Amino acid sequence: LPHPGDCDRRAMSGLSSRLSGQMVLAPLTRGGNLPFRRLCAEFGAEVTLGEMIFARQLLKGDVIERARLRRASNEQVFGVQIATNDIEEGVGAAKLAAAAGADWVDLNCGCPIHEATRRGLGSAMLRQPVR
Repeated sequence: LPHPGDCDRRAMSGLSSRLSGQMVLAPLTRGGNLPFRRLCAEFGAEVTLGEMIFARQLLKGDVIERARLRRASNEQVFGVQIATNDIEEGVGAAKLAAAAGADWVDLNCGCPIHEATRRGLGSAMLRQPVR
């Protein structure tokens, strides 16, 4: 995956065209696990997104976070959602996601759950966008 500053319009247009008009399964913390996504794909979800992954724990080799990178064989277009407030961690986690087969990466900036906001992630990032 290219660094956000290196993205050109063609690359973004390619992703946009792959997602346009597709049935998209939104990320579901504690609900969007692989068996659920597999079932949703069977029922017509064309674009799926895995559960939120904490970048720091993923980079430390946490087995639970690594398992969230797994893609079901019937997921046509699969994305990984990363929660981080550190650019280098986010880039490292995105590289692992790409190596695991993710088609795209979503940076979580809106999750309101305490597990994320207490770490300064998710919607807590919107409180101090300059940081």
